[in-house]
Amino acid sequence: MKTYVDFMFKLAYRRVEYYGNEKIPQDGAIIFAANHTNTLMDALAVLAIDKTAKVFVARADVFKNPVILKILTFLKMLPINRKRDGVGSLSKNEEINDIVVDVLHDKVPFCILPEGTHRTKHGLMALQKGLFRIALQANDTFGSKMPIYIVPVGIEYGHFFRYRSSLLLQIGEPINVTQFVEQHTDMNVPQQINVLRDELSERIKEQILYIPDDANYDAVWELVQLYGKEQQRKLKLRKNSLLNRYLAAKETIKTVGNLLQSKQEETQKVLDMAEDFSRQRHALGIGMDSILKSHIRLDLVRKILFLILGLPYFIFASVATSPITLLSVWLCKKFKDRAFHNTVRYLISLALLPIFLLLTAIILFIALPWVWGLAFVILFMPSFFFLHDYLRLFRLFISDIKWLIHRNLRKQCKKIITFFQNHFLY
Repeated sequence: MKTYVDFMFKLAYRRVEYYGNEKIPQDGAIIFAANHTNTLMDALAVLAIDKTAKVFVARADVFKNPVILKILTFLKMLPINRKRDGVGSLSKNEEINDIVVDVLHDKVPFCILPEGTHRTKHGLMALQKGLFRIALQANDTFGSKMPIYIVPVGIEYGHFFRYRSSLLLQIGEPINVTQFVEQHTDMNVPQQINVLRDELSERIKEQILYIPDDANYDAVWELVQLYGKEQQRKLKLRKNSLLNRYLAAKETIKTVGNLLQSKQEETQKVLDMAEDFSRQRHALGIGMDSILKSHIRLDLVRKILFLILGLPYFIFASVATSPITLLSVWLCKKFKDRAFHNTVRYLISLALLPIFLLLTAIILFIALPWVWGLAFVILFMPSFFFLHDYLRLFRLFISDIKWLIHRNLRKQCKKIITFFQNHFLY
Protein backbone atom coordinates (compact mmCIF):
# COMPACT_ATOMS: atom_id res chain seq x y z
CA MET A 1 0.00 0.00 0.00
CA LYS A 2 2.87 2.39 0.75
CA THR A 3 3.86 2.89 -2.89
CA TYR A 4 0.30 3.85 -3.78
CA VAL A 5 -0.12 6.07 -0.70
CA ASP A 6 3.14 7.92 -1.43
CA PHE A 7 2.25 8.30 -5.12
CA MET A 8 -1.17 9.80 -4.38
CA PHE A 9 0.31 11.99 -1.65
CA LYS A 10 2.78 13.59 -4.05
CA LEU A 11 -0.01 14.11 -6.58
CA ALA A 12 -1.75 16.22 -3.92
CA TYR A 13 0.97 18.85 -4.56
CA ARG A 14 2.10 20.55 -7.75
CA ARG A 15 5.70 20.79 -6.53
CA VAL A 16 7.48 18.57 -4.01
CA GLU A 17 11.10 18.91 -2.87
CA TYR A 18 12.89 16.75 -0.27
CA TYR A 19 16.36 17.49 1.09
CA GLY A 20 18.70 15.89 3.63
CA ASN A 21 18.00 12.15 3.26
CA GLU A 22 21.75 11.57 3.42
CA LYS A 23 21.67 12.78 7.05
CA ILE A 24 19.49 9.87 8.19
CA PRO A 25 21.74 7.52 10.24
CA GLN A 26 21.95 3.90 9.10
CA ASP A 27 23.52 2.39 12.22
CA GLY A 28 20.77 2.74 14.80
CA ALA A 29 17.14 3.29 15.78
CA ILE A 30 15.46 6.31 14.20
CA ILE A 31 12.83 8.65 15.65
CA PHE A 32 11.57 11.23 13.15
CA ALA A 33 10.32 14.43 14.82
CA ALA A 34 8.55 16.96 12.58
CA ASN A 35 6.73 20.26 13.02
CA HIS A 36 2.94 19.97 12.90
CA THR A 37 0.93 22.41 10.75
CA ASN A 38 -1.31 20.39 8.44
CA THR A 39 -2.96 17.45 10.27
CA LEU A 40 -2.46 14.04 8.58
CA MET A 41 -0.50 15.55 5.66
CA ASP A 42 2.49 16.12 7.97
CA ALA A 43 2.71 12.44 8.86
CA LEU A 44 2.32 11.44 5.21
CA ALA A 45 5.13 13.83 4.26
CA VAL A 46 7.43 12.01 6.69
CA LEU A 47 6.21 8.63 5.48
CA ALA A 48 7.29 9.55 1.94
CA ILE A 49 10.87 10.42 2.98
CA ASP A 50 12.08 6.98 1.87
CA LYS A 51 10.84 3.49 1.07
CA THR A 52 10.89 2.16 4.64
CA ALA A 53 7.67 1.51 6.55
CA LYS A 54 7.23 3.64 9.65
CA VAL A 55 5.21 3.51 12.85
CA PHE A 56 3.24 6.59 13.93
CA VAL A 57 1.30 7.81 16.93
CA ALA A 58 -1.96 9.76 16.76
CA ARG A 59 -4.25 11.26 19.37
CA ALA A 60 -6.08 8.57 21.33
CA ASP A 61 -9.64 9.84 20.85
CA VAL A 62 -9.49 8.86 17.16
CA PHE A 63 -9.14 5.19 18.18
CA LYS A 64 -12.36 4.94 20.20
CA ASN A 65 -14.36 3.28 17.40
CA PRO A 66 -13.39 -0.46 17.26
CA VAL A 67 -13.44 -0.55 13.45
CA ILE A 68 -11.24 2.54 13.16
CA LEU A 69 -8.97 1.06 15.84
CA LYS A 70 -8.36 -2.04 13.67
CA ILE A 71 -7.79 0.03 10.53
CA LEU A 72 -5.33 2.41 12.19
CA THR A 73 -3.47 -0.44 13.87
CA PHE A 74 -3.19 -2.16 10.48
CA LEU A 75 -1.74 1.11 9.13
CA LYS A 76 0.93 1.02 11.87
CA MET A 77 -0.56 3.79 14.00
CA LEU A 78 -0.67 3.80 17.79
CA PRO A 79 -2.87 5.87 20.14
CA ILE A 80 -1.24 8.36 22.46
CA ASN A 81 -3.02 10.28 25.21
CA ARG A 82 -2.46 13.98 25.83
CA LYS A 83 -2.97 16.10 28.94
CA ARG A 84 -6.21 17.45 27.49
CA ASP A 85 -7.55 13.85 27.50
CA GLY A 86 -7.23 13.84 31.30
CA VAL A 87 -4.22 13.39 33.57
CA GLY A 88 -5.37 9.86 34.43
CA SER A 89 -5.25 8.78 30.80
CA LEU A 90 -1.52 9.53 30.57
CA SER A 91 -0.73 6.30 32.43
CA LYS A 92 -2.00 4.38 29.38
CA ASN A 93 0.94 5.77 27.41
CA GLU A 94 3.35 3.50 29.28
CA GLU A 95 2.08 0.47 27.36
CA ILE A 96 2.34 2.38 24.07
CA ASN A 97 5.87 3.47 24.95
CA ASP A 98 6.85 -0.18 25.47
CA ILE A 99 5.49 -1.04 22.02
CA VAL A 100 7.39 1.86 20.43
CA VAL A 101 10.64 0.81 22.13
CA ASP A 102 10.12 -2.71 20.77
CA VAL A 103 9.55 -1.25 17.30
CA LEU A 104 12.72 0.81 17.55
CA HIS A 105 14.65 -2.25 18.70
CA ASP A 106 13.71 -3.86 15.38
CA LYS A 107 15.11 -0.76 13.57
CA VAL A 108 11.68 0.26 12.29
CA PRO A 109 11.59 4.09 12.14
CA PHE A 110 9.14 5.78 14.48
CA CYS A 111 7.51 9.12 13.67
CA ILE A 112 6.00 11.60 16.10
CA LEU A 113 4.86 15.23 15.80
CA PRO A 114 6.13 16.45 19.19
CA GLU A 115 4.15 19.71 19.33
CA GLY A 116 1.15 17.53 20.18
CA THR A 117 -1.31 19.56 18.12
CA HIS A 118 -1.29 21.31 14.75
CA ARG A 119 -1.22 25.03 14.08
CA THR A 120 -1.24 26.65 10.62
CA LYS A 121 1.57 29.10 11.22
CA HIS A 122 5.23 29.40 10.32
CA GLY A 123 6.44 28.69 13.82
CA LEU A 124 6.95 26.03 16.45
CA MET A 125 5.07 25.47 19.69
CA ALA A 126 6.62 24.00 22.84
CA LEU A 127 7.53 20.35 22.34
CA GLN A 128 5.86 17.71 24.50
CA LYS A 129 8.04 15.45 26.64
CA GLY A 130 6.69 12.08 25.48
CA LEU A 131 9.15 11.79 22.59
CA PHE A 132 12.14 12.20 24.88
CA ARG A 133 10.83 9.71 27.44
CA ILE A 134 10.57 7.14 24.63
CA ALA A 135 14.08 7.94 23.39
CA LEU A 136 15.60 7.62 26.85
CA GLN A 137 13.65 4.42 27.59
CA ALA A 138 14.89 2.94 24.31
CA ASN A 139 18.43 3.92 25.22
CA ASP A 140 18.11 2.24 28.61
CA THR A 141 16.76 -0.91 26.94
CA PHE A 142 19.21 -1.42 24.07
CA GLY A 143 21.46 1.63 23.85
CA SER A 144 24.50 -0.55 24.55
CA LYS A 145 23.80 -2.49 21.32
CA MET A 146 23.01 0.38 18.93
CA PRO A 147 22.51 4.14 19.18
CA ILE A 148 19.15 5.91 19.23
CA TYR A 149 18.76 8.99 17.04
CA ILE A 150 16.18 11.75 16.98
CA VAL A 151 16.00 13.14 13.44
CA PRO A 152 14.53 16.69 13.16
CA VAL A 153 12.25 17.28 10.16
CA GLY A 154 11.02 20.63 8.88
CA ILE A 155 7.92 20.80 6.66
CA GLU A 156 6.90 23.93 4.74
CA TYR A 157 3.75 24.23 2.60
CA GLY A 158 3.15 26.79 -0.14
CA HIS A 159 -0.35 27.16 1.27
CA PHE A 160 -1.79 25.52 4.37
CA PHE A 161 -5.33 25.06 3.04
CA ARG A 162 -5.21 24.71 -0.74
CA TYR A 163 -5.03 21.39 -2.54
CA ARG A 164 -2.25 21.06 -5.15
CA SER A 165 0.00 23.63 -3.48
CA SER A 166 3.72 22.93 -2.82
CA LEU A 167 5.68 20.96 -0.23
CA LEU A 168 9.26 21.43 0.96
CA LEU A 169 10.66 18.92 3.46
CA GLN A 170 14.13 19.22 4.98
CA ILE A 171 15.93 16.85 7.32
CA GLY A 172 18.22 18.38 9.92
CA GLU A 173 21.23 17.09 11.82
CA PRO A 174 20.26 14.08 14.01
CA ILE A 175 20.63 14.04 17.78
CA ASN A 176 22.53 11.00 18.99
CA VAL A 177 20.61 10.27 22.21
CA THR A 178 22.96 7.44 23.27
CA GLN A 179 25.99 9.70 22.96
CA PHE A 180 24.14 12.51 24.75
CA VAL A 181 23.35 10.29 27.75
CA GLU A 182 26.97 9.09 27.95
CA GLN A 183 28.18 12.69 27.99
CA HIS A 184 25.63 13.89 30.58
CA THR A 185 25.66 11.25 33.30
CA ASP A 186 25.62 14.07 35.87
CA MET A 187 22.04 14.95 34.87
CA ASN A 188 18.90 13.23 36.10
CA VAL A 189 16.18 12.20 33.61
CA PRO A 190 14.06 15.39 33.86
CA GLN A 191 17.17 17.49 33.21
CA GLN A 192 18.15 15.33 30.23
CA ILE A 193 14.64 15.68 28.81
CA ASN A 194 14.73 19.47 29.11
CA VAL A 195 18.11 19.77 27.39
CA LEU A 196 17.10 17.37 24.60
CA ARG A 197 13.83 19.23 24.13
CA ASP A 198 15.60 22.59 23.77
CA GLU A 199 18.12 21.11 21.35
CA LEU A 200 15.49 19.45 19.15
CA SER A 201 13.40 22.60 19.14
CA GLU A 202 16.35 24.62 17.81
CA ARG A 203 17.17 22.01 15.16
CA ILE A 204 13.58 21.93 13.87
CA LYS A 205 13.52 25.74 13.78
CA GLU A 206 16.59 25.62 11.53
CA GLN A 207 14.56 23.65 8.97
CA ILE A 208 11.40 25.80 8.94
CA LEU A 209 10.43 29.44 8.45
CA TYR A 210 10.27 30.30 12.12
CA ILE A 211 8.49 33.61 12.77
CA PRO A 212 7.89 34.58 16.42
CA ASP A 213 4.18 34.38 17.22
CA ASP A 214 3.69 37.96 18.37
CA ALA A 215 1.79 41.05 17.23
CA ASN A 216 4.09 41.41 14.21
CA TYR A 217 3.64 37.86 12.88
CA ASP A 218 1.33 38.73 9.96
CA ALA A 219 3.37 41.82 9.03
CA VAL A 220 6.66 39.90 9.02
CA TRP A 221 5.17 37.14 6.86
CA GLU A 222 3.79 39.72 4.43
CA LEU A 223 7.16 41.46 4.18
CA VAL A 224 8.94 38.13 3.70
CA GLN A 225 6.70 37.34 0.72
CA LEU A 226 6.85 40.84 -0.78
CA TYR A 227 10.64 40.91 -0.67
CA GLY A 228 11.09 37.27 -1.71
CA LYS A 229 12.22 37.70 -5.32
CA GLU A 230 14.48 40.66 -4.53
CA GLN A 231 16.07 38.67 -1.70
CA GLN A 232 16.71 35.75 -4.06
CA ARG A 233 18.48 38.10 -6.48
CA LYS A 234 20.49 39.61 -3.64
CA LEU A 235 21.61 36.16 -2.47
CA LYS A 236 22.27 35.09 -6.09
CA LEU A 237 19.82 32.21 -5.83
CA ARG A 238 19.04 31.99 -9.52
CA LYS A 239 17.13 28.71 -9.64
CA ASN A 240 13.47 29.25 -8.73
CA SER A 241 13.26 26.21 -6.47
CA LEU A 242 11.26 25.82 -3.27
CA LEU A 243 14.56 25.55 -1.40
CA ASN A 244 15.84 28.87 -2.77
CA ARG A 245 12.54 30.57 -1.93
CA TYR A 246 12.89 29.17 1.58
CA LEU A 247 16.50 30.40 1.93
CA ALA A 248 15.52 33.88 0.77
CA ALA A 249 12.58 33.99 3.18
CA LYS A 250 14.78 32.75 6.01
CA GLU A 251 17.26 35.57 5.38
CA THR A 252 14.50 38.21 5.37
CA ILE A 253 13.08 36.89 8.66
CA LYS A 254 16.57 37.07 10.18
CA THR A 255 17.06 40.62 8.87
CA VAL A 256 13.73 41.83 10.26
CA GLY A 257 14.47 40.21 13.63
CA ASN A 258 17.86 41.95 13.85
CA LEU A 259 16.36 45.29 12.78
CA LEU A 260 13.64 45.10 15.42
CA GLN A 261 16.42 45.07 17.99
CA SER A 262 18.68 47.73 16.47
CA LYS A 263 16.16 50.05 14.76
CA GLN A 264 12.88 49.24 16.43
CA GLU A 265 10.95 52.43 15.60
CA GLU A 266 11.82 52.52 11.89
CA THR A 267 11.33 48.77 11.50
CA GLN A 268 7.95 48.89 13.21
CA LYS A 269 6.90 51.57 10.75
CA VAL A 270 7.54 49.36 7.71
CA LEU A 271 5.89 46.40 9.47
CA ASP A 272 2.77 48.48 10.12
CA MET A 273 2.73 49.40 6.44
CA ALA A 274 3.04 45.72 5.48
CA GLU A 275 0.24 44.70 7.84
CA ASP A 276 -2.10 47.36 6.44
CA PHE A 277 -1.27 46.24 2.91
CA SER A 278 -1.94 42.61 3.87
CA ARG A 279 -5.39 43.44 5.23
CA GLN A 280 -6.33 45.33 2.07
CA ARG A 281 -5.19 42.70 -0.42
CA HIS A 282 -6.82 39.85 1.49
CA ALA A 283 -10.09 41.81 1.66
CA LEU A 284 -9.93 42.21 -2.13
CA GLY A 285 -8.93 38.59 -2.77
CA ILE A 286 -5.57 39.43 -4.34
CA GLY A 287 -3.02 36.64 -4.10
CA MET A 288 0.71 37.07 -3.58
CA ASP A 289 1.37 35.31 -6.92
CA SER A 290 -0.22 38.27 -8.74
CA ILE A 291 1.81 40.80 -6.77
CA LEU A 292 5.12 39.10 -7.48
CA LYS A 293 4.57 38.74 -11.25
CA SER A 294 7.20 40.70 -13.21
CA HIS A 295 5.21 40.84 -16.47
CA ILE A 296 1.65 40.45 -15.29
CA ARG A 297 -0.03 41.57 -18.54
CA LEU A 298 1.90 39.04 -20.62
CA ASP A 299 1.14 36.38 -18.03
CA LEU A 300 -2.56 37.29 -18.22
CA VAL A 301 -2.51 36.54 -21.95
CA ARG A 302 -0.96 33.12 -21.25
CA LYS A 303 -3.58 32.40 -18.62
CA ILE A 304 -6.42 33.34 -20.99
CA LEU A 305 -5.03 31.04 -23.71
CA PHE A 306 -4.67 28.13 -21.30
CA LEU A 307 -8.13 28.71 -19.82
CA ILE A 308 -9.69 28.71 -23.31
CA LEU A 309 -7.74 25.70 -24.57
CA GLY A 310 -8.33 23.75 -21.35
CA LEU A 311 -12.04 24.56 -21.09
CA PRO A 312 -13.33 21.42 -22.92
CA TYR A 313 -11.28 19.12 -20.69
CA PHE A 314 -12.26 21.15 -17.63
CA ILE A 315 -15.94 20.55 -18.47
CA PHE A 316 -15.22 16.83 -18.87
CA ALA A 317 -13.27 16.72 -15.59
CA SER A 318 -16.03 18.61 -13.76
CA VAL A 319 -18.70 16.16 -14.91
CA ALA A 320 -16.61 12.98 -14.64
CA THR A 321 -15.37 13.68 -11.11
CA SER A 322 -18.49 15.48 -9.84
CA PRO A 323 -19.49 12.76 -7.29
CA ILE A 324 -16.00 12.80 -5.76
CA THR A 325 -15.66 16.59 -5.92
CA LEU A 326 -19.06 17.22 -4.38
CA LEU A 327 -18.39 14.68 -1.63
CA SER A 328 -15.06 16.34 -0.76
CA VAL A 329 -16.73 19.79 -0.70
CA TRP A 330 -19.48 18.47 1.57
CA LEU A 331 -17.02 16.80 3.94
CA CYS A 332 -14.76 19.88 4.08
CA LYS A 333 -17.72 21.95 5.23
CA LYS A 334 -18.04 19.58 8.21
CA PHE A 335 -14.63 20.70 9.47
CA LYS A 336 -14.47 24.20 10.89
CA ASP A 337 -10.69 23.86 11.11
CA ARG A 338 -9.55 24.42 7.50
CA ALA A 339 -6.29 22.58 8.21
CA PHE A 340 -8.25 19.33 7.75
CA HIS A 341 -9.42 20.21 4.24
CA ASN A 342 -6.34 18.96 2.39
CA THR A 343 -6.42 15.76 4.40
CA VAL A 344 -10.07 15.24 3.39
CA ARG A 345 -9.32 15.87 -0.30
CA TYR A 346 -6.32 13.56 -0.19
CA LEU A 347 -8.18 10.70 1.51
CA ILE A 348 -11.11 11.07 -0.90
CA SER A 349 -8.78 10.87 -3.90
CA LEU A 350 -6.84 7.98 -2.33
CA ALA A 351 -9.88 5.84 -1.55
CA LEU A 352 -12.51 6.77 -4.12
CA LEU A 353 -10.72 7.69 -7.35
CA PRO A 354 -9.63 4.10 -8.21
CA ILE A 355 -12.97 2.62 -7.11
CA PHE A 356 -15.00 5.16 -9.07
CA LEU A 357 -12.77 4.70 -12.13
CA LEU A 358 -13.09 0.92 -11.97
CA LEU A 359 -16.88 0.89 -11.62
CA THR A 360 -17.37 3.51 -14.35
CA ALA A 361 -14.98 1.73 -16.69
CA ILE A 362 -16.81 -1.61 -16.24
CA ILE A 363 -20.16 0.01 -17.06
CA LEU A 364 -18.75 1.82 -20.11
CA PHE A 365 -16.92 -1.24 -21.45
CA ILE A 366 -20.17 -3.20 -21.22
CA ALA A 367 -22.44 -0.49 -22.65
CA LEU A 368 -20.15 1.02 -25.30
CA PRO A 369 -17.44 -0.11 -27.74
CA TRP A 370 -14.18 -0.81 -25.95
CA VAL A 371 -12.44 2.12 -27.68
CA TRP A 372 -14.83 4.59 -25.98
CA GLY A 373 -14.34 2.90 -22.65
CA LEU A 374 -10.56 3.05 -23.02
CA ALA A 375 -10.72 6.72 -24.03
CA PHE A 376 -12.74 7.53 -20.91
CA VAL A 377 -10.26 5.71 -18.65
CA ILE A 378 -7.30 7.60 -20.14
CA LEU A 379 -9.07 10.96 -19.91
CA PHE A 380 -10.34 10.31 -16.40
CA MET A 381 -6.99 9.48 -14.77
CA PRO A 382 -5.58 13.04 -14.47
CA SER A 383 -8.99 14.77 -14.41
CA PHE A 384 -9.33 15.25 -10.63
CA PHE A 385 -5.94 16.97 -10.41
CA PHE A 386 -6.45 18.96 -13.61
CA LEU A 387 -9.74 20.24 -12.21
CA HIS A 388 -7.99 21.72 -9.16
CA ASP A 389 -5.18 23.18 -11.27
CA TYR A 390 -7.65 24.77 -13.67
CA LEU A 391 -9.64 26.31 -10.81
CA ARG A 392 -6.39 27.57 -9.30
CA LEU A 393 -5.43 29.19 -12.60
CA PHE A 394 -8.85 30.82 -12.87
CA ARG A 395 -8.53 32.14 -9.32
CA LEU A 396 -5.09 33.58 -10.17
CA PHE A 397 -6.53 35.12 -13.34
CA ILE A 398 -9.18 36.97 -11.31
CA SER A 399 -6.52 37.98 -8.78
CA ASP A 400 -4.30 39.38 -11.55
CA ILE A 401 -7.14 41.51 -12.90
CA LYS A 402 -7.90 42.88 -9.43
CA TRP A 403 -4.23 43.69 -8.93
CA LEU A 404 -4.11 45.63 -12.19
CA ILE A 405 -7.29 47.52 -11.34
CA HIS A 406 -6.17 48.67 -7.88
CA ARG A 407 -3.42 51.06 -8.83
CA ASN A 408 -3.21 52.65 -5.37
CA LEU A 409 -2.49 49.26 -3.84
CA ARG A 410 0.33 48.71 -6.34
CA LYS A 411 1.82 52.05 -5.36
CA GLN A 412 1.57 51.11 -1.71
CA CYS A 413 3.35 47.80 -2.38
CA LYS A 414 6.18 49.56 -4.22
CA LYS A 415 6.49 52.06 -1.38
CA ILE A 416 6.87 49.25 1.20
CA ILE A 417 9.58 47.45 -0.76
CA THR A 418 11.46 50.68 -1.55
CA PHE A 419 11.25 51.83 2.08
CA PHE A 420 12.55 48.45 3.28
CA GLN A 421 15.43 48.49 0.81
CA ASN A 422 16.51 52.08 1.30
CA HIS A 423 16.29 52.21 5.07
CA PHE A 424 17.62 48.80 6.03
CA LEU A 425 19.33 46.85 3.26
CA TYR A 426 21.68 49.21 1.45
